[in-house]
Amino acid sequence: MKKIITLLFVLAQTINLFGQNHRISDKLVITQLTDKTYIHTCNNGNGIIFISNNQALIISTPDSDIETQNLIDWVTNEKKSQIVAYVADRWHPDAMEGLDVVQQNGIKTYACELTRQIAKTKGLPVAEFGFYPKIEIQVGTEKVVCNYLGEAHTKDGIVAWIPCEQILFGGNEIRNFNGWIGNIGDACLGKWSETAEKIRNEYGSAQIVVPGHGEYGGPELIDYTIKLYETCKTETGVNNKNIPLQTIKDVFYVKAESDITNGEKRILKNAVVVVRDSAKYVKIESPEIVSRPDMSRLSSELGRLKIYDKNQDSVTLRIDVNFKNLNIYKLDDYVGLVVILREITDNNQ
Repeated sequence: MKKIITLLFVLAQTINLFGQNHRISDKLVITQLTDKTYIHTCNNGNGIIFISNNQALIISTPDSDIETQNLIDWVTNEKKSQIVAYVADRWHPDAMEGLDVVQQNGIKTYACELTRQIAKTKGLPVAEFGFYPKIEIQVGTEKVVCNYLGEAHTKDGIVAWIPCEQILFGGNEIRNFNGWIGNIGDACLGKWSETAEKIRNEYGSAQIVVPGHGEYGGPELIDYTIKLYETCKTETGVNNKNIPLQTIKDVFYVKAESDITNGEKRILKNAVVVVRDSAKYVKIESPEIVSRPDMSRLSSELGRLKIYDKNQDSVTLRIDVNFKNLNIYKLDDYVGLVVILREITDNNQ
């Protein structure tokens, strides 16, 4: 009986160890998944740390230079491990904002060639080593597989597979259970579900799936993502056609039945709003659009959304959907307009 009690006590301690949070700073939290794998989370953005035989690999950086250095210091000093590789899983700042800090620490940096190309175009730091579509990186006695399986949240996003742990880092290709479609400002809605199906075919045996944002789970998160975007595979969900550039002339355009400013809110009734950044136009049609007076943030509970890619002589209609709960704001000159949706509804309604 004593042996059984002792065994249960040790098992309980082990279970408690995994899933524990270690707060490194006010913003940076480390969650231990297994004895070798950890999630690092900053401002709800997730990344992975994998450690084997005192060697470590980091996937995704926190969204600031300071927290990236804090993460490096924690792995180096607390875990006594040499960081042999860092992988940027996409070009957005919540995945590679701290890339220059990683490089200043003399750590080898990797990214999909598509990510490297986008970074070069936007004048962002560029990872030292590129791969397409897949690379295996040795970490101690184990390996981590980084794989590009198609367009989804962005054109370049990858997933990472840890075979010895059966853990999949889905990045922003995989969504968590929070009911939000997510940021679609640079998304490929028509391909997202198809890409998630490829991820399921390749890594559906995963015991743990870590999304780019929110709580981790199991392979059910992959199925959830497939269903979340499968309506966008139809022609009515996403239309692609060229439109003459002169049809969308203004940097900022508002047409509304009424336009009332009330304190810090600007309320547009039965409105059409067009905004743009260096790469795209966004058009919102809604019974009501609420914003700040300077229109730097827009929100709407219901309406129709169109996103156009800008070309030299024309614009291409890339996304055309009805929505519930929309928020739009400009993050910075590199990312441009961030478009966040809670739900896409049937375009025939």
